[in-house]
Amino acid sequence: MSVRSSARNVLVVALATLTFGACGKKGPKLPEADPAKLATLAATMLKNAPLPAGARECKYEEMLGNATMTRKTLLELAKQPLENRPELSDWVNPGELDSPAARQLVESTDPTRQRQAAAELLLAPSFLIYNVDLVDAPIPLGVKDFKRGHVGARALRYDKAGNLICASVFLWTNDPQKQLWAIEKSDKPMIDPEVQKAMQKDLREQMLLRVAGLGAPAPKFTGPADDRHDRN
Repeated sequence: MSVRSSARNVLVVALATLTFGACGKKGPKLPEADPAKLATLAATMLKNAPLPAGARECKYEEMLGNATMTRKTLLELAKQPLENRPELSDWVNPGELDSPAARQLVESTDPTRQRQAAAELLLAPSFLIYNVDLVDAPIPLGVKDFKRGHVGARALRYDKAGNLICASVFLWTNDPQKQLWAIEKSDKPMIDPEVQKAMQKDLREQMLLRVAGLGAPAPKFTGPADDRHDRN
């Protein structure tokens, strides 16, 4: 065997050994925590939920950098029952608003993944809970009333101990064009279930769009100065 061939064989063996070692080597262990601690924290946040207008308004920068979740998910984490009411419907509590760790804790049946998710949430500096207070949406609720659907909610910000910091009210409605479509399709005594589902989906999509803008600075007023104080 030539020196060159021997060197090539040694190199192949070395690379194979390194590759096998890299594949077999486990990464650093993720931190874990007892999910019961997260359940206690979730219950504390629910207990500290303010009445409407019972907290100061959040600044736009306070809407950023939080672990987020819907009120429905918060109730699930707290192991509390879900009432059968529109404000806890999936279409106004979309899972996309939950931090991945919150969804993992709710959905996973793997104890290790649950403990890892609990640890991640307990390390969060603060929490933002999307709390739907009112669903006034006849067609999405299956009622033949052509008033456009409106939903009112608050984004509630808590510190890592579950103490309320601030709240921000936000509203959204069914898309006007979608509303006209639903009216045109509703020529029978009852709302068609497919129309109802479509309008629920629309409110869900409108909520996601509305929430996406919560962390944006308020637009600056650039119109003419208000001179009402000079008027007689």
